[in-house]
Amino acid sequence: MKQFQLVILLLLFTTLSNAQKKYADGLIDLEPEGITNVITDIAISPDNKTLFLAGAYNKAYLFDISERGKTKQIWKNLNLVGMKSGATARFSEDGKYILMRGIFSSSTKIRTVQFSSRPKSWQGKDDVCVLDASNGKVLFNSSNAYAISIANNTLFISDEEGFKFISLPEGKLIKNVALEDNEYAAISPSGKYIVMSWDADKKDFKDIASIKKRRTELKNAYRAKKLLVIYDATNLEKPIAYSDDEIDVVTNMQFSTDEKFVYLQMQLAGEENMNSPERFIYKRVQIADGVIDKTFGINGNFCKTNFTTGKTSSLVAGGNIGLLKQARVQDLNNTQDFAYFESRFKLFKNSTLYSPVALSSHNNIAYLYYEKQLFEWDYSILKKYFKSGSLASDDELTEKAINMLDNTLEDVNSKLSKDIKKANINGDYIMDITIAGPKGNVATVFCESDEQTNIPMQNALKDLIKKYQFDVGLSKEKRIKFRYTFQL
Repeated sequence: MKQFQLVILLLLFTTLSNAQKKYADGLIDLEPEGITNVITDIAISPDNKTLFLAGAYNKAYLFDISERGKTKQIWKNLNLVGMKSGATARFSEDGKYILMRGIFSSSTKIRTVQFSSRPKSWQGKDDVCVLDASNGKVLFNSSNAYAISIANNTLFISDEEGFKFISLPEGKLIKNVALEDNEYAAISPSGKYIVMSWDADKKDFKDIASIKKRRTELKNAYRAKKLLVIYDATNLEKPIAYSDDEIDVVTNMQFSTDEKFVYLQMQLAGEENMNSPERFIYKRVQIADGVIDKTFGINGNFCKTNFTTGKTSSLVAGGNIGLLKQARVQDLNNTQDFAYFESRFKLFKNSTLYSPVALSSHNNIAYLYYEKQLFEWDYSILKKYFKSGSLASDDELTEKAINMLDNTLEDVNSKLSKDIKKANINGDYIMDITIAGPKGNVATVFCESDEQTNIPMQNALKDLIKKYQFDVGLSKEKRIKFRYTFQL
């Protein structure tokens, strides 16, 4: 008996931890357990064995992904502070820490300065925190920060007061550097460099060659543009290099493994791209001399580069008002050739606003979270994918089916309306309708009746509904059931 119980428990555990659903060749929904909130970012550990999910409402999760196609929750922390709207996240180089920064500082669009009374474009401030990757415990948190980065066991915070150096895991202040008009800055993983964005108020900005040549742009540059400044971390008195041209508003930085380049996630805040929903760009600058690589550039936000594979992920908005979006994976050396997962942002549904991606160093695999689905995506097999109704939730499909039936009945020229009129059907009828994919045919109709129900008319309406087709994008074996009240 005990052996039988043990077998049942093992089967149950296997079902829960290994749950997955294939949507296409190269795309599997891993169906992780226990996630009910919006996920704004995901990050993979340096050893590619664990995946971190940053959720809204101060929630965070860590999953074991060491076995292909399977997930197992390691821990969750549902009581973070300052991450109500969600966060961006990354692991430290050694995998010991997870750095989080509030989502607004990198996702909220900066108001452009052209035709605006706004005196300057400035990155937003947000809360930051550091978690112990082994157990999810909060080691440090702070507010009103522009950026958070780490070098070995030293945390580097750039905030409105300047720089703070914090020891980890103790979370104690090592050094405080006061700076006026400070903004985004980051320390390289080795601790060798500090790279920061400078405001145009500084005299050095006006001495940049490109600004001198284009005096007509100086006014907008003063208000909308920045300058990248590179320091030896041991000497903050004099920069070792300036960027050779102005840059846009920096919201994130990532250093190449050899620390020869710093990659900048930026928002356009001047006159450029004013009519486009996509104002985000990803550029790189040589650390040794500040030269901006004019041959490299990726449009999109939340860009992340895996320097082992040479791949970069990005989120690109499109369509007339930015409702269409693509999560892309592309090669650093060929940014025009990319694989994408395409979906649409649904108004008033925040879970569709984000499609965070984490790039594995193995087997052309990316992890992508959309709504409540965690996908394992082989982008070498599946180059293009559109998230159609077949991936929508049951609630969404039900709403779509009901709306479709509402519109059909309101249209007096529709075939169903004409057939109902021809059969002289009137009155109120309640029916439970089940539809099946892929064509949306009606599988079953059950009627709720009482002594006042006109049974012949009910049966006639039932026969008409059985012939109706709900084109809502159901997958091949998908079924949904909903209740509908006819008032004829």
